[in-house]
Amino acid sequence: MVKPKFKYQKQIDELLAKGCQLPELFAPNNMAACRFVFSQEGHQNHIPQYMSNPKRMLQDINKGTANTSLLALSCFTTSEKAETFYANLRKAFKNVFTSIGDSLSEGKLTNEEGLKTSTSCNGHFDLYEYESCDLNKSFVITKHLIEKDDEKD
Repeated sequence: MVKPKFKYQKQIDELLAKGCQLPELFAPNNMAACRFVFSQEGHQNHIPQYMSNPKRMLQDINKGTANTSLLALSCFTTSEKAETFYANLRKAFKNVFTSIGDSLSEGKLTNEEGLKTSTSCNGHFDLYEYESCDLNKSFVITKHLIEKDDEKD
């Protein structure tokens, strides 16, 4: 059986060549997961940080702080844990919704979609997507995390 390639294999290989390492990865086994997304129609969701801002990867490589996790999707095991994390981010960064999203999206992660890191105590893990993965097709927005009035502040 041919091992699937990660969606951002080229960029991962570049980081590995620079001395970065992939974390230990596991099959998700149809686990429930959620992510922060933008509710606006047509907004690109489910894009890793390094892909949404490629200059950051170059800057981090030059500083020696590059990390393969920024080529993975940040996920949470439950909506409650995601909402707690989001609320804490909002306390520190009032306009965080402009960079990570204003809504919660939920779905199931199959073994055909990629591999995941171990889950931290706050329910966070990273998903390293396979080439065929498209969470836009399998995840749905389940909750708006900010009120419209909050966007104006």
